[in-house]
Amino acid sequence: MFGVVRAVIGIEGALPLIHGPSGCFYHIKYLLSLRSSRYIQILTTEMDQNDVVFGAEEKLSQRIKDADKKYSPQLIVVLTSCASSIIGENVSKIIDDVKDDLNADVICINSGGFEGNQIEGYKECLSVLVGLMDEPQVKEGSINLVGQYRGGPDLKNIKNYLERLGIYLNSVLTSGSTLQEIKNASNAALNVSMCEASGVSTCELMKKKFGTPFIQEVLPLGVRNTSNYFQQICKALNKDYTLIKDENEAKNEINKYNRFLNGNKVLIVAGATRAIALVDFLSELGMQPILICLDFEGICTDYKLRKVVKRNNLNPIILKEPEYPDILKYAKDLKPDIILGGMAEIGLSKELKIPLIDVMHAQKVTLGFNGAIEIAKNIKETLKDN
Repeated sequence: MFGVVRAVIGIEGALPLIHGPSGCFYHIKYLLSLRSSRYIQILTTEMDQNDVVFGAEEKLSQRIKDADKKYSPQLIVVLTSCASSIIGENVSKIIDDVKDDLNADVICINSGGFEGNQIEGYKECLSVLVGLMDEPQVKEGSINLVGQYRGGPDLKNIKNYLERLGIYLNSVLTSGSTLQEIKNASNAALNVSMCEASGVSTCELMKKKFGTPFIQEVLPLGVRNTSNYFQQICKALNKDYTLIKDENEAKNEINKYNRFLNGNKVLIVAGATRAIALVDFLSELGMQPILICLDFEGICTDYKLRKVVKRNNLNPIILKEPEYPDILKYAKDLKPDIILGGMAEIGLSKELKIPLIDVMHAQKVTLGFNGAIEIAKNIKETLKDN
């Protein structure tokens, strides 16, 4: 459910309605609000024990109508929970019965917790959204970013680079996209997977349904990765790569930090997409990623990570979906100088008494050439202060 909700709230004008108990709603809303530092609007049918015994289809029907009238969303997304899934609530029929009385579009996504983890939630949401897409009218020189759930400075930064390269950003699935942009996503000339675990499968689905080609490059985090990312997009679209000046300026700036950072050992805790890019970038800085902890992995994670490790002559320990005690045990033995992770690593940082840099939920730019400079500067200042 967390994955589905996170994907849905990125859509402008979309309103998630959880058909389940208030507990499902409360904890997810609390966590997402904490991570994003903003108000997250999520509704719930607040199923109780009577609803679990006798059903709550009438309650759901009324909540959908109320949500449409009160909030005027473009899209209402009804999410099933463990409770409504187990008792077999016929959500699709309820939607069919009420959709003609609504101003908003309404869809259902199966998101009961027992049906899969966070990544399965992303995939399920994106596959349902693909079902909303119109027949393609391909716009040359245009792309979709698939599996991009985070907005903010990084997405704005990527949009700026694409604009300078003369590349039209057709749709982002899902951060910041409107319902109409999602319906028009089939018009892109190229899909770019932004998530190792959930973006590739969606790109494959769109290729099968619409014939849209796709690429899956390492995230543009670091100078080398940023250069490769935009060069490969330009190559796929037969466009000239014109960011040479930015690239050279970033290389020169990064070189200023190498003598301060060289040899420092790093613990990385991240999803596969960001972890792979971080390993490569930290090697550019002369740092040593010694312990890599992956929250999730995708189809090509092993291949990409081993390729990056081999290229940079590294020998890190790699843990996949580890428990906290496992990370702590290895970290105590390896004695890293700094952690690159997210909010979940605050406790780890305090226990190990080493600094943490949040590269997962930060409000500062991390992607692109300027993002590489910002991260290098942040690492240097953090290590200096500690």
